[in-house]
Amino acid sequence: MVSVLDYLISGWSFFFRWPVANARTFRPVGVFLGPLLQTFVFLFFSVIGYTLLAESQRHWAPAFGFVGLSMLTGFFHEDGLADTADSLGVSKFNSHESLEKIHSTFKDPRLGTFGVSALVLFWAFRILAVGQGQISVFLWALVCLFSRTTSLGLGLVFSSRINLARSARSSHVMSMVGFGFAMGMLAFSCLFGTFLCFLLESLTGFAVTTYAVHLGSATFLTHLWCVLLVWVAAGMLLHALVRRSEALNGDLLGALVCISEVFLTICILRFF
Repeated sequence: MVSVLDYLISGWSFFFRWPVANARTFRPVGVFLGPLLQTFVFLFFSVIGYTLLAESQRHWAPAFGFVGLSMLTGFFHEDGLADTADSLGVSKFNSHESLEKIHSTFKDPRLGTFGVSALVLFWAFRILAVGQGQISVFLWALVCLFSRTTSLGLGLVFSSRINLARSARSSHVMSMVGFGFAMGMLAFSCLFGTFLCFLLESLTGFAVTTYAVHLGSATFLTHLWCVLLVWVAAGMLLHALVRRSEALNGDLLGALVCISEVFLTICILRFF
């Protein structure tokens, strides 16, 4: 039981800044429970928003989920998006000097023009999608779950199979875990989170009666096609970013979370 808690607390301490939690022994593979933990937090704040809002305004409940999740993580993924966008603002001429400048941009705590623009566009997209998309809390929770699963899953694949991803400049948890165990933990996180979302929507009526788009508004095949499309698009994008920066780091994976979230939302709005 204590060992299981170590995995959970390790995953929590990696992604969340508050409340502070420290495992007796840090288990790197516990990081791959992160998508499940973040989905729980998203649902927690979304339900709070749903209970606080007037009936006519309850479609804004997922916004509470995104704001609460981002605050507890210290805008963990958004920071990666901003740093990645700033790195794209560095001209690359296949020289060592320009490559070093790209890497230093990832480490620079200041935000540049590209980073600020990316954050503004990303949050504007979130707010518009929540306000106009009429997507249920539990479908948004799946977006949260699968965007984070996509990023970590592709990170595992790239770190073990692409030489550039195994660069010495890349110092993240991907190099500390076994591929099979980590992928199994990620699969469990994804499957249990999906089961939880479907179970909660079937037990509560508010998502179905209040929103126009919910989990049951598309076939299983449509759900699967959306996930596969996002995996392919996100994989191609990550491959391009890894080739450009000649490394795989947490900022790139954080950016991939945000971009995968956008891809999934577009798929839902288009096909559901």
